[in-house]
Amino acid sequence: MSHKATTWLSEIDPQLLGHSEFRVLFHLCDCHNPSRGCYPSQAYLIEASGVSNGTLNNALNSLQSKGLIERQKIWDKVNHRQLPTRYILGFEAIRPQGPSPNSGDGKPPKPSPNSGDGAVSNLEGEPSPISGVSRLQPTGEVTCKEPVKNQGAPRTRAEIWADSVIAGHAFCANQINPAMAHEMLAKGLVSVEQLEAIGITHGRSFRKTAGEAG
Repeated sequence: MSHKATTWLSEIDPQLLGHSEFRVLFHLCDCHNPSRGCYPSQAYLIEASGVSNGTLNNALNSLQSKGLIERQKIWDKVNHRQLPTRYILGFEAIRPQGPSPNSGDGKPPKPSPNSGDGAVSNLEGEPSPISGVSRLQPTGEVTCKEPVKNQGAPRTRAEIWADSVIAGHAFCANQINPAMAHEMLAKGLVSVEQLEAIGITHGRSFRKTAGEAG
């Protein structure tokens, strides 16, 4: 999981996401690579998230409608087969910048009020990656903003999982393994009771070990 993906995910209010949506979005962020993007297969997301194919598609559609992700279908130019879908997370630019003088194609920009050429108009330039306006559609529910640089170390997975546990999200029995449960307990992020409240019983062995050590 990249630094930006971790920070962005931690800034989203868990109450704004359903249980399946949070699990799917978490694993999308976990697959994000800053230089290569995010290309998990449908089969991987089903296995990692512990949901059915129908639940996965519903969660992806909901995340896209909330402006948290975009999906781009990619086809092999040789055999015309569909390649793994590219998932673009909310903090990324949705569309790549097209050819321009800055990209090296040598063509001058079209006349516009901003460039000082052409007819005078009160219309502003169209949003683009250069102007910094996001292509994500506003929903009035979630604000996805670029994280502030140099804001310290990224949050750990234990801290992100702990937020979801405290929020009361439901998990499959294998979603939080014993090592993760023990790490959250050892750091004081959650209590044994909070884990048991959502059906995770790994904390009992931690309580027993702590009692013997005492």
